[in-house]
Amino acid sequence: FGAGRIGAIHAASIAASGRARLAHIVDVHAPSAEALAAKHGARVSDTATALGDPAVGAVLIASSTDTHADLVIAAARAGKAIFCEKPI
Repeated sequence: FGAGRIGAIHAASIAASGRARLAHIVDVHAPSAEALAAKHGARVSDTATALGDPAVGAVLIASSTDTHADLVIAAARAGKAIFCEKPI
């Protein structure tokens, strides 16, 4: 979640890891989400689609700080492991 500066850094790390696959990019700014998804072979999705994907085991939250709490709660309810870029 989040296709800005820090989201792009984390996306590159995930894509380069060889142990994880970047599946979804979620961001309210469509051009940023589309560019990041294209760069790493992911797809642009909304929150419900990303969290509802049974192939997704973990999420990385690097969106704006004011979205963190809601995304952490939603991801936890969906049973996903969570890395949140900043404290809630």
